[in-house]
Amino acid sequence: MKLKKIPVPLYYQLEKVLRKRILSGKLKPDQAVPTEKELCREFGVSRITVRQALLSLESDNLIRREQGRGTFVSFRNDNNFQFRLYGTVDDLFHLGAQTILNLHSKKLISPSPEIIKDMKLNPGEKLYLFEGLRHLENKRQAFFQAYAPEKIGEKIQLTESDYPLFIKRVEKEALETVRRSRQVTSASVADKNLAAVLKVKKGHPLLVIKRIYFSKSGRALEMAVTFFPGDAYKGIAELIRDNS
Repeated sequence: MKLKKIPVPLYYQLEKVLRKRILSGKLKPDQAVPTEKELCREFGVSRITVRQALLSLESDNLIRREQGRGTFVSFRNDNNFQFRLYGTVDDLFHLGAQTILNLHSKKLISPSPEIIKDMKLNPGEKLYLFEGLRHLENKRQAFFQAYAPEKIGEKIQLTESDYPLFIKRVEKEALETVRRSRQVTSASVADKNLAAVLKVKKGHPLLVIKRIYFSKSGRALEMAVTFFPGDAYKGIAELIRDNS
């Protein structure tokens, strides 16, 4: 089947088809996924498109890559269900442009195992951690963290004029643009330090938004984590029935 030339990116369309095959059981656990060459031929897309789709499926633990053997389905019926929404990176940029970001610290760190997994880093890679406040409407604020590869982060200075889209600074220094972003939303509560920063009581509910931005080549350009007071963030989604 050939993918449709519609506003939805081709790699999202391909990911959707493969995801459906895995969740429906058409592709069974431990079964080999068709090769990149076979997927390119079946769907009439480039290898870059195929790799982006597979990267997203791998991030959700639906497939696994085995060195020298190929790619296999890793989904099990007892896997935690993950609800996914599709949109555009420009939608995220539009939301960020409605706030003001002020950074106050920058330091070189060795990333945790979780960050290494999220950003698909190589062993020994270091990151620059930037922290600051994102100012929202009605004098509310959120705590912001950004992780950037060492060679990119070292070029970004805190003395630069602040503007809402930190990822734009990253794109400028990386000489690459964001092609896709993966967002994970979770709930938490404010500890003593976050409560003081956000001017809320300890234990106040928080909404944590983690976004990883990837370039066309699949390289992680930045991971941003924002801690919002639970009552200061509202997300709206419009869904349609899938008739494919």
